[in-house]
Amino acid sequence: MTENNITYRQKVFPYWRTKFISYFDVGVNTIKVDVSTIGARESVFADDVLVSKISNTGSQSTHRFEASGQQFEILVDIKSTFFGPIDITLKRDGVTIDGDHWVFPYSRPGTIAGFVCAAAGFAAAILFNTVF
Repeated sequence: MTENNITYRQKVFPYWRTKFISYFDVGVNTIKVDVSTIGARESVFADDVLVSKISNTGSQSTHRFEASGQQFEILVDIKSTFFGPIDITLKRDGVTIDGDHWVFPYSRPGTIAGFVCAAAGFAAAILFNTVF
């Protein structure tokens, strides 16, 4: 049996975000994958029923469960907790059918704004220390 060639949906998230939720609609089933990178907790729901929950202290994990008489497998691959990306792959009966690819944006506006505010604060401190 060969695997289908799928294109992962790429999702960009803010760098401060630590919780990622992916939804997959497979036939009549809705599968929700809830990944928390800071708490190292992963939960999988099939039709709003918790079917798998683990604490992932490594970088990869696998969730196996059954829904509507079919075997499903969710693979979670966290490349880096703080820098991403995070790949979530859904398999049905051993065949890859869907997936999400979470990536961080290339520019970090919060970091840039932080440096600008810090520079302005230092300049104000020097100015007020010199003038007053």
